[in-house]
Amino acid sequence: MMTPKGCSFLYIKKELQPMFDPLLISWGYESVAPSHSRFLDYHQGQGTRDFSAFLTVPAAITFLKEHQWETVAKACRSLGQQNAMRFCNLMEAEPISPISDEFLGQMFSIPIRTPQPEKLQRHLFDHYSIEVPVTRQDNRNFIRYSINAFNSQEDLDKLHGALQEIMADTALLESGRKVAR
Repeated sequence: MMTPKGCSFLYIKKELQPMFDPLLISWGYESVAPSHSRFLDYHQGQGTRDFSAFLTVPAAITFLKEHQWETVAKACRSLGQQNAMRFCNLMEAEPISPISDEFLGQMFSIPIRTPQPEKLQRHLFDHYSIEVPVTRQDNRNFIRYSINAFNSQEDLDKLHGALQEIMADTALLESGRKVAR
């Protein structure tokens, strides 16, 4: 909902609550005066946490309704999905998931072959003013684009063109064989 970080809530079915311990231990953990619910004791009191972020929720809900955010999000998903195979083809890679609403939201990760993912990310920013994550997972590398209301086809065209140039002019991206799932 585009609210500040940490502005969320945890809901767990009552019958599953005993299986969940808090990520942060705070006041209610092993309380000297336990309440009726160990789950609430463990999760409710978070010490010196600043709760002001939660005050943004009503304004965020109003904003999303006024700007028909379900329609905006659908258009963002569509734009991301329409370009997915274009990027996979450029990188000679197979998509890591089916390209559908069931598997993709507004982001798409493309397997890439790069010896230096951190340098590639910095190069995209320094030479093209493109901020995009280039990540490692185990022995694989990925570039991920994320589409929101402020992105357009032109943004994806710019990224695609930059990757083409980098493949042609540098050793930061390799091509020539399929990157397997």
